[in-house]
Parts: sequence; C-alpha cells; structure tokens
Amino acid sequence: MAIATVVPVIWGLATNQMQIAEWITLTAEAICWVELKGTYAQRLRVLIGGTFLTFLFAVLGSITGTSIWLSVISMLVVAFIAGLFKNLGDRGSGLSICVYVMFIIANAFPTHNVHELQLRSSYILIGGVWNLLVGLIATAFLPAQLPYRRSIALIWKAISGLVESVAKGWDGKGTRSNIRDLYLREQEVRTAIDTSIHFHSRLVHQVSNKNSNEYQLAHLRKATALVGTHIIAMSEELENMNKKDVAESVHLKLFSIFKALQQTVDRMAVYVINAKPEEELLLISRIGRLNKLLQLLKSDAQMEDPEHKRSIQRVIHLTERTIKLIESAIKQLQQVTVNKPVYRSYSVIKTLFVLHPKHWYRNLRLLFNLNTFTTRYALRTALAATVGMFIYKWANIDHGYWLPFTVIIIIQPYFGATFKKALDRVIGTVLGGVAGGLLHGIPTGLHIKEGLLFLCSMFMVYYIRKNYAIAAFFITLSLVLLFAVEEELHPQLLLIRAICTIGGAILGVSAGFLLLPHWDKKHLPKHLIDAITSNYQYFIFTFFPQTNETVWTKYKRNAESSNSNVFDSFNRYMQEPTGKKHYIIYYQLITHNVRLTREMNNIHLEQEHNGDIKTPMQPTIQQQEKINECLYWFNKNISLVHEIDTNNTEKIIIPNEPLISPFLLTAPQVIYVEKMTIELMSMYEDLENLIRKTE
Repeated sequence: MAIATVVPVIWGLATNQMQIAEWITLTAEAICWVELKGTYAQRLRVLIGGTFLTFLFAVLGSITGTSIWLSVISMLVVAFIAGLFKNLGDRGSGLSICVYVMFIIANAFPTHNVHELQLRSSYILIGGVWNLLVGLIATAFLPAQLPYRRSIALIWKAISGLVESVAKGWDGKGTRSNIRDLYLREQEVRTAIDTSIHFHSRLVHQVSNKNSNEYQLAHLRKATALVGTHIIAMSEELENMNKKDVAESVHLKLFSIFKALQQTVDRMAVYVINAKPEEELLLISRIGRLNKLLQLLKSDAQMEDPEHKRSIQRVIHLTERTIKLIESAIKQLQQVTVNKPVYRSYSVIKTLFVLHPKHWYRNLRLLFNLNTFTTRYALRTALAATVGMFIYKWANIDHGYWLPFTVIIIIQPYFGATFKKALDRVIGTVLGGVAGGLLHGIPTGLHIKEGLLFLCSMFMVYYIRKNYAIAAFFITLSLVLLFAVEEELHPQLLLIRAICTIGGAILGVSAGFLLLPHWDKKHLPKHLIDAITSNYQYFIFTFFPQTNETVWTKYKRNAESSNSNVFDSFNRYMQEPTGKKHYIIYYQLITHNVRLTREMNNIHLEQEHNGDIKTPMQPTIQQQEKINECLYWFNKNISLVHEIDTNNTEKIIIPNEPLISPFLLTAPQVIYVEKMTIELMSMYEDLENLIRKTE
C-alpha cells in the first residue's frame, strides 16, 4: 500500500498534476485493502476483481452525484452489496471497500459531462492497472509454495502462544492460565488452521499426486494441527493437578519443558518458511534439549504420588509424541522440492486458466447467497448509510461524505462489535486530526509530509486487525497529510471530519440497536444445540461408525468449529445491553462441550499412536458397557435438545447387539470414556435446568 499510494503522489508533485494523482492514489489504496493471501491464482483474481469494482462503482458515483435522490437510491444499493461481501470471508471485507469508498468519494465530486467522466474513468483505470502491476511484481518473485508454507507457519506461531499459556504459572512466579484464557489460545490455533484450509483447501486424502509439493505440505499441515491437539491434551492433564501438591522440582521441570517446547515451535515456524540448513540445525538442537529435559522429568515423576504420577507420565508421553510429530514435519519439509518463483511456475496458458469464468461464477454465487444473517446485516448497513447520505446531501455539508463513509465502516454484524468499532474510530479520528493539525505547520520544502504519508500507509495496514483505534489514527493522519501535500488543508476541515465521524458513529450504533438487530440472546441456544449435535456425531463416528470413512479429523474440526461458534456467541451475548439471564448455565454447557471434544480428540490420538499394535478389534464386555453408558447419556442429552429445538432432526442411535465399537480401548482411553460420561451427566442436569428456567 505504501508504494502504490505514495508513488502517484510523488509523480503528481513532480508534474504539478495532483488532482490526477489523487484519483490514482485513491483507487490504488482502495484495492490495497484487499488482503493478498493464498496462491498466485487467487491473488491475481482478487487484484483484477478489485480493479473492476473500483471502476464500476466510481463511474456510478460520478454520474449520480449531481442528484440528491439518485445519490440516495444508489447509496442504498451500493451499501447493500457492500454488506453482502461478508459472504466472501477475509477478502470480502477488502473488496467491499473498493465498492463503497469509490462510490462515496466519486459521488462527492461528480462529473458534469461526458468528457469529465471519460477523464475520471481513465484516471481510475490507471490507478487499478498501477496497483495490479505493483501487486504482481510483489508476488512474481515469491516461491510458488510460499503462501501455503506461510499459512502453516502461522499455525505454528499460534501453537507457540498456546504453549506459553499452558506453561504460565508453573515457574512459581504467577497464576496459572484459567480455562477461558486457554480456550482463547486454542481458538487462535483453530482460526489459523481454518484460514490455511480456506486458501489451500485440499487435504491429504484429497491430493492425488503423492510426490507433489502440495501433498507434502498437506501432510505438514496435518502434523502441525495434531501438535496443537497434543498441547491441548497436555493442558487438560495439568488442569487436574494442584501445583501446591506437586514437588517444586517437578513443576519447575514441567515449566522448563514447556518453555523448551515453545522455543522449538517458534523455530519450527521460521523453518517452515525458509527451510535453511542453519535453521534446521537450530531446530534439531532445540529438540535435543527438549529430550534431555524429558529424561530429567521422568526420574522425578517416579517419586510422585500415584494420582499425580499418572498425569505427569501422560504429559511425558504426549510430549514424546509431539516431538515425533515435529520430526515428521521436518522430514515432510525436506521432501518439498526446490520451489520455483511464481513467474517461472505459470505459463501463459496456465495464467489464462486462472481467469476461467467458473471462478467468477462461483464467487458470484457466494456473494449473492441471501441467507438470513448476511441479508439482515446488509439491509441494516444499507438503510443506515442511506440515511447518512441523505443528511449529507440535504444539508450540503462540506466534505460530509465522511458521514455515510463512517456508518458503513463501523456497522458490524453484531451490536457489541459495532459499538466497539464506533468508539475506536471516534478516538482514532479525533487524535489523528489533532496530530495532523500539529504537523500542518511543517514547511513544504522539507518533504517530511510525504515521508510521513508513506509511513502512515504502512502503519494503518499493520494495525487494521490488531487495534482499530490506532489504525483509524493513521488513516486520518494519512488523509490530513494527503490534503496538506496538495495544500488544501484548513482547520475547519478537521472539525468537519470529527463531527461527521461522531455523527456517523452515533447513527451506526443506533442502527445496530434498532434496525434488524442480531441479538445473540436469541441465537445462543441454536449455537449451543449445534455444538451438542456436532459432538454427538463425533462420538458416533468414533465408537459406532456407520460408514468406512477413516478421516476423523473432519469430525474433530466440525466439533471444534461448533464449540468456537457457541463460545463467540456467548461472548457477544455478554456484551449486549439486554438482560443476561442464565449465563452461568450457558457457560457450563459450553465448557462441557469443549471437554467432550477434547476427550474424543485424546481417544483418537491414542488410537493413532497404537495403530501399529496388533490388538483384538472388539472391546471387552466391561469396556463396551462403559461406551454404551456414555452413549446412553449422549442420547438423553439429544432428547433434551429436541425439546429445546423441535426442528432438530438429529437421530438417536440405540445400542443393540450389532453395534459394537471397532477397537479395544487402552487404559487411557477407558479413562477418557469415563470422564466423558461424567461430563454428559453434568450436561444433562444443566440442560434440564435451562429448560425449566426458560419455560
């Protein structure tokens, strides 16, 4: 963004063509908000799509700006389409900026004849092509598989944060992480995995060429995800241990192991991206240190009481398996062949195939998937932005386009997120305006403003997802500097921007509360039912499979995603202004589901570890009775789910003679089944309690 936006400004200053440079810069900046993630093909389609959208809606804004009613009607349509872009995920947010930014700005400075429209259109096309060129150059020299590897490296970084939270407090210098903190870290790992799958969707069993780089990277991603699952299993074992009852030497060694594991994972994240020999050497040395620390812990673990001894030994076993997974990941990376840069990997024919109409058709279908959630959000955004546009046009506010612009930016699908973004934007805008006013006095000849504009372009992108208030500060500051470069800045402009931002924030928050609001008070029970149902399906697949399917990680992902959805819904529910009844019961039910998923993950991890051991296929009679008891309580919970949601069609599996579990349980697996039964019994009581209180 810094290069794409500042170079046209420098050209405009050098040629005294700042008005032309402004449109080129604006177009490039709008497209730059679309994140260039994924493969070269995905990036190319995004850049071309962004160029098309900026051109189309800039033209629409240019020809409707002279009429208040055409502007208002067009704003309704444009804001609705911008809202629908949420259907496209991460890229959708950036593409929606191309839509509404170009329309609103072009509408504020309309063309009055065909000649002006032709000139405006040519400037926008130049800006789009310029940004396309910068984007392609930035991509062309990257190794073709680097985006895939980077997405996997981000999973390792998220796992590092999870290990850090698990280790917290075991050094005796602070409190241990609570279940909520651990789950938030677990969510970060889940999000990183989902993002990687979103952009690089084919899993191991879906890749036909076993010798390809894609197959090796898919295997690497699977191993990475399993490392995260092992870390979560370790944290669960440590939950059952009271640090005060464990010998100081033991919990200090546990802390040392987790810190060494965190360092190993961090080095693995770096190695995944560059695969340099020196990085591999550092990684192997970290693994060696981790093994030595494990040996020290094993000697101390023998002296612990039986209850703690079992948990510590379980942590040791899980750590050993984690090390094997890391070593397996290293071998997978070693089998990835030398990666050609993008420009050598795509022939002309292959590049043309990237632009095949089927890709555009699929995205259009996703865009106009008028489900209830996105449609309500899009309508809410459209109505609020239209009101903002009407006020701006009717009152003829100078630079009043910031009013509808702010409304669209701050309105989020959920009220709590809308309120937070409104507050962040007001704070960032006011402080950015003040800072810009102070910088306005810098002499023009020093070219400090141009340098600051370059830095602001980088910082606003860096902070857009980390801290929106800081991002809004740099966005405002960059706009002020842009006007200052052109020498059009005056103090009244900063005041108008601040007033319009505050007005837009009030309008957006009001719309979130009054216009087709999405209250999680209503939707939280539905998300909870989805989580219970997904865990039930995971359990049935584990112990009573109806097909020959062996990919258990699919059910794991479904259960974890459902748990994540209900957890997010609960957090939003707690931020809503309405009364929060029964929140304790909801929280307990969420934790039950999270623990059920973890226990089933542990069962599958144990099964994969013992997969090469020849054991009788069927469980013992006592083991089958424990499994059937677990199924009994699962069925009772599903029957309560049917009472809560009469439309739920999940079928209950009744145990009988033919339904026998396919494998003999190990001692740890028996414990996991028993723990699941306890969770299910507690869940049944909580569900009954919830039904009584909501009647």
